[in-house]
Amino acid sequence: MSVGSRLRACIKTPMMRFQIRGVRFLEKNAGRAIIGDDMGVGKTLQALGWLAIHPEARPVVIVCPANGKYNWQEQIEEHTDLDCEVLSGRSTYAISSDIVILNYDIIVNWESELLAMCPQVLIIDESHYVKTRGIKRTKVCKNLAKICPHVMCLSGTPIINRPIEFFPVLNMVRPKQFSSFWKYAMRYCDPKRAWRGQGWDFRGASHTEELHEMVSPFMIRRMKTDVLKELPPKRRIVLPVELSNRREYEQAKKHFLEWYASKKGEKKALKAAKAEGFVKLGQLKRLAAEGKMRAAMEWIDDFLEMTGQKLVVFCHHHVIFDLLKKRYKKIAAVGGAGSKRRADDVRRFQEDDKCRIYIGSIKADGQAITLTAASTTLFVEHGWTPGEHDQAEDRVNRIGQAADKITAYHMIARDTIDEYVWAIIEKKRDVVSQVIDGKSTLRTDVDFDAIIRHLKRRQ
Repeated sequence: MSVGSRLRACIKTPMMRFQIRGVRFLEKNAGRAIIGDDMGVGKTLQALGWLAIHPEARPVVIVCPANGKYNWQEQIEEHTDLDCEVLSGRSTYAISSDIVILNYDIIVNWESELLAMCPQVLIIDESHYVKTRGIKRTKVCKNLAKICPHVMCLSGTPIINRPIEFFPVLNMVRPKQFSSFWKYAMRYCDPKRAWRGQGWDFRGASHTEELHEMVSPFMIRRMKTDVLKELPPKRRIVLPVELSNRREYEQAKKHFLEWYASKKGEKKALKAAKAEGFVKLGQLKRLAAEGKMRAAMEWIDDFLEMTGQKLVVFCHHHVIFDLLKKRYKKIAAVGGAGSKRRADDVRRFQEDDKCRIYIGSIKADGQAITLTAASTTLFVEHGWTPGEHDQAEDRVNRIGQAADKITAYHMIARDTIDEYVWAIIEKKRDVVSQVIDGKSTLRTDVDFDAIIRHLKRRQ
């Protein structure tokens, strides 16, 4: 049976042709390869495709950045029938699944438990995180790779700056071919004596064409421009993340539910209570957004480093705006201001290569401006209507250019009001004719009691 036929039998969602070719490439290399595809091309799905057609290759360890582990879990649940477990915290406990997902920050604490599993597959997502030989997480990944018959490294930028960073990955995927760091460094890193002859400087590059020829049999790399014809015009990708302020959020939610319980039964004041309730829900949404900022900034940093592209980030609350402006002030244009200043910032974002980010307001910058220097948006926060998000997404859409493809990432905090708001947006998108102009007063259609039930289920 062909790889395509096997995938159709065990993957729930149809894969694009280039993604099937990626799985064939993994199969050709016996599950020991590098997927270097551009961001948003589908590296995760290709790795899952290979796992799905090889149920005998268990247990599996998936290592990724903290902001990506719940995305892996959701992708597994959406596209396959495989069971998985996300590991959290630095204190270990019994592992209950043969597919485990954990982040780089805690892998050192879990090393013994992971080695005891005798994993058959190691997937290192965003493998540029292990570019430095001496750090602990790289050493743990290397120890796991030594005992795994199948090792897949995924990264849109396998080399961030120089060939020396590529060695740890090459050593894990092809340990026999790339066994000696010194041979590799002396051949491919343009070695120079360091200052006063103290050691060697391996920050250069040499014999790069030869290195490419050596690596190409086990590394597949497609840029988004290479597969544009197969991509849909617009893709929405949900990024589930964990809160960094969980205790503060839960306390605020508790107070909100107590307030609601105290108002229940006051029929005469019901309308006023619900109006006040939406204000309080806004406070919960703000806390959820604040709790996503660590993950959001990590994701933005990765995007800027990995792609070299521009990015439009949408938010709502002033505190989120201010945090983003402070972090990216040297490379950001900022919206949400008066028409003259905003026009200047839009022009700078469109024309200045050094201006990498546009920080916009969903309301103020979601329409009537053009941000087509980017093809990717990230929503750190959300309103109540699909129309306002659709319009904001379309700021990066070059109308009339069929070759243009846009990707909209939506960051959702797990076990928070975010999940309910996103469910409302998706439900209303099914009746998009009612909100296509972006003027729907969806707040009046929101079932306030349903929100309460949702929050209570998360207690």
